[in-house]
Amino acid sequence: MSSTATRSVTVVDLGLRPYAEVWEFQKQLLERVAAGESGDVLLLCEHPAVITLGRKATVEADVLDAARFPIFPIERGGEATYHAPGQIVGYPILYLEEAERDLHRVLRNLEEINIRALARHGVEACRRPGLTGVWVGDRKVTSVGLAVRKWITYHGFALNVSNDVSGFEAIRPCGLTAEVMTSVESLVGRPVALEEVKRDLVIAFAEVFSRKAIAGDVSLAPLFPYPERGTGSGSGLPSS
Repeated sequence: MSSTATRSVTVVDLGLRPYAEVWEFQKQLLERVAAGESGDVLLLCEHPAVITLGRKATVEADVLDAARFPIFPIERGGEATYHAPGQIVGYPILYLEEAERDLHRVLRNLEEINIRALARHGVEACRRPGLTGVWVGDRKVTSVGLAVRKWITYHGFALNVSNDVSGFEAIRPCGLTAEVMTSVESLVGRPVALEEVKRDLVIAFAEVFSRKAIAGDVSLAPLFPYPERGTGSGSGLPSS
């Protein structure tokens, strides 16, 4: 198989979609990638308000208001988080070559993507020792949680851009208090266009994962075919 530096990732912006629908779609994509029927894919989307529980979370320990939002226990690592419109969720469905099979490094790469994208908006973000996600001072702006099957990643990251972070009050986000959560708009004090942040995330994704980003067509049903592994070169932007 060719070097990851020559591979492409197809970026598909799904818009606002129910959590269950995109969760199922990730698993279908994973199987297609495993079968060699699809190349790597990055899904970007928003979700209606929903709580997800990672493998370390339980309703009893991590949900404070179970009646407020739908709840999905899922396969990813980590604890509880909250999704809502205005938050950009990224789901990388990536086949990890042998040189990439360091899951801690993959998590750090997902954080790095967000750090670079935030820098383009004048936000100096960082990691915090012992904690996942991306932080600005003592406030968390991006949550990260990953699952891997057959050396293919799914689930991913959630960047709070313009969403109302008060929804985090229904949970203990990643075992913390809701007060730690913030958004890009709160940090910069002005409206921020989701499309601009998505573009910045894609630029950073291509750089960090050494893949050429190309645009997928959301009108396809299902969203195939994708490029075969080993096509393309370098890093780039989705075409318009």
